[in-house]
Amino acid sequence: MSVLHRPIVRSFKSKYTKEAVAHVRAGGHAVVWENEKRAHLLFQDPPTDRPEDFGAWAVYDMGKSTWITHHRGTFKGLATTLVPRDCLWIARRRAERDSIHPGPTRTMNLDCTKCAACCRDNEVILGAADIKRFKDAGRSDLIKAPYAKRDSEGKLVLTLLPNKRCHHLKRDNRCGIYELRPHPCSEFPAGSECCLFAREDVLDIYDGVKPTPAVS
Repeated sequence: MSVLHRPIVRSFKSKYTKEAVAHVRAGGHAVVWENEKRAHLLFQDPPTDRPEDFGAWAVYDMGKSTWITHHRGTFKGLATTLVPRDCLWIARRRAERDSIHPGPTRTMNLDCTKCAACCRDNEVILGAADIKRFKDAGRSDLIKAPYAKRDSEGKLVLTLLPNKRCHHLKRDNRCGIYELRPHPCSEFPAGSECCLFAREDVLDIYDGVKPTPAVS
């Protein structure tokens, strides 16, 4: 069981930037809207020695990997990234989800062995360090079929079973290669935006308000 404190996401119009900054400095995340089609995600600057930082993973969840660190002005000490146009719905959804939660952060108790949503219907890219670790442990088989394959871009990725579960996910939801697991798995933070999305998408578990049904 992990006890964690995740950031609460709030939306702010650009004229309320000071309020957005105060929310982020208290531990939350803010979406600052210039207009309906342009918004920035505002969060605390991720420390370089914490690859599992919630701010960084909030960016990764939108298909990005970069942000701007501000060293002066209103945003000093904070980070921003422009929300991609095709991810504006994600920003709105996060704020909608968190609208019932008070304060800038939320305490959660998560037991990954009762979830394992991140180990289903996922994509885990194996890096050079992962491949070396497998080989050094005498498990070169882990970089070959049926456990791994090259994708359309030539990247080596873990394969999934027909039911979309990772090959290494055991029936008790524990990892069969836990000591050797890839960096994307060991760094994946419980309670991050990627984690919350996986829980919603795979298990239909929502930590907050459920999405508003689309009107046909």
